[in-house]
Amino acid sequence: MTTVRPLRANNAVLFALSTAIALAASTTASAHRLDEYLQAARIDLQTDRVTVDLDLTPGAALAESIVATIDRDHDGVTSRDELNAYVSGIVSQLEIALDGQRLEPQLMSSTFPAQEALGRGEGTIRLQVRAAHRPLTSGRHQLFFSNHHFARQSVYLANALVPGSTRLSVDEQRRTVDQRELTIDYSAGAALAGVSSNGILAGLVAAILIVRYTRRNAVRP
Repeated sequence: MTTVRPLRANNAVLFALSTAIALAASTTASAHRLDEYLQAARIDLQTDRVTVDLDLTPGAALAESIVATIDRDHDGVTSRDELNAYVSGIVSQLEIALDGQRLEPQLMSSTFPAQEALGRGEGTIRLQVRAAHRPLTSGRHQLFFSNHHFARQSVYLANALVPGSTRLSVDEQRRTVDQRELTIDYSAGAALAGVSSNGILAGLVAAILIVRYTRRNAVRP
């Protein structure tokens, strides 16, 4: 009886968190300002690596310049080599460090929208980046994430996901005002009975703030 209630409480909070994150993901791409480059990072902490899912959505007013940056020979067609070069540039501008030691981000996958959709400000570039590290020892750890890509006119969002491993628990998330940098304090140990309530609450608040931000900055018809 005493173990069922905490589990139900955790499930309820996790459901609320997942709902808020899903709502944020569905609104950010369509509701940001036309003159901004929205870059949203979701960080998955694991026992031997960190995975970052990065979505980049240029507003319509910026889309032409982004397409021109990708299309280096300006022939009106973005080749696979040009796309790869652009993605490599993005990855090189990401910084990931664990306990003060810099990790090497590696591109795992990338998808691009049709050039026409990207040019209209309706397309999202999606990247998955992974940084491997030694298996975590028991105790507290700190992950630092920073994104320096297209800093002039970008809006950044960053949030840690609830860890899939029961050995990990997010304790706290701290962001700079522009969310270009995120510091995550988390713990590793034996299989944990539940997820840290502080980590869940921080993620839930961040997701709600994302939704509120995108709604407030939505372009009105």
